Amino acid sequence: MAMLRFKALALAGMLAACAGPMAAQPPSAAELLAPLLGCWRGAFAGNAAISDERCFERLGPHVVDIHAVRPTFYGGETTYHADDATGAIVWAYAANDGGRSNGEIARTARGYAIAPFTHFGANGERYRLRANWVLEGADAFVVETEREIDGRWTRFSQIRFSRAADLDAISPGD
Repeated sequence: MAMLRFKALALAGMLAACAGPMAAQPPSAAELLAPLLGCWRGAFAGNAAISDERCFERLGPHVVDIHAVRPTFYGGETTYHADDATGAIVWAYAANDGGRSNGEIARTARGYAIAPFTHFGANGERYRLRANWVLEGADAFVVETEREIDGRWTRFSQIRFSRAADLDAISPGD
């Protein structure tokens, strides 16, 4: 019996040695989005009278992003987390008007890419969007969003965000 146990332990050791080093874990949402943590105020290109205020907060390994478009009452909340099956960072957005969407975000050399996704509007409208978030140092980033129309991607919006120390918390629709 002792010899059988020894052989089993030796085999387990050889299998572990053949497996090599353990693969690195993909980053959590909080690790991936760390440069964005905190609050931001963004100006819409072509309409400086409208701003988007948003705060990214860590929730364990996850991130919650609450935003409000001023002076409108539109806003929403996005949660980011690692997908259990793929390790990719996925997100779910819920707007205060009833709209919603889900997608995936990935780190790029310049910032982040939001893969194409379908937004389901409160009025039943559906449309495809994609975005690039371009980091401009530690205190600014630009969100460039495109909308697919008849199979072609066209500019939908551009918002330049700067850190906003005066935003403590945001509630969509305030």
